Amino acid sequence: MKNLLFGFLFLLVAAGCKESDSPTANTIITVTDAQLYQLARTTSKAAFFNNSTDTVPGNSGAAHAGKIIVWYNAKAKEQLDTLGRVKTLATFSDSSLIVKEIFNDNGVRQFYAIMLKLSAASNKGAGNWVWAELKGNGDVFISASENGQKCGACHTPGIDYTRTNDSHP
Repeated sequence: MKNLLFGFLFLLVAAGCKESDSPTANTIITVTDAQLYQLARTTSKAAFFNNSTDTVPGNSGAAHAGKIIVWYNAKAKEQLDTLGRVKTLATFSDSSLIVKEIFNDNGVRQFYAIMLKLSAASNKGAGNWVWAELKGNGDVFISASENGQKCGACHTPGIDYTRTNDSHP
């Protein structure tokens, strides 16, 4: 499993490089739900929404209701302001990862809502994001293989398809 994750992370980093920087920049990859689950569980959390590791109430009318924490990897952090919010008119770079962890009232993680920006992904959806929602144990709720069909429409009005600054963190 570690070799699979390492291989994926290598392709992820290579895909984030300029075409002239990497011979694999034109490689098309398919991101799996298992890979997204591993990224959500093992990626260093470089920044948090509103600079807080506390759970906040999600929007009860949104798809991701409950108590939530939103975090960003180092690449995605580049598009946050000093308050930990997405910059106005931000455009996230390839390899940006945004994860929303959704908890029930007892503090048990129920879901990971995951957005990975990867233009080389065969299963990318709106905005070149790979979208998935996985249960806390890794079981699939919305698969990355669906190309964001259930996610993109709601996320369209957001800044580069993120909604943390408006309708729901």
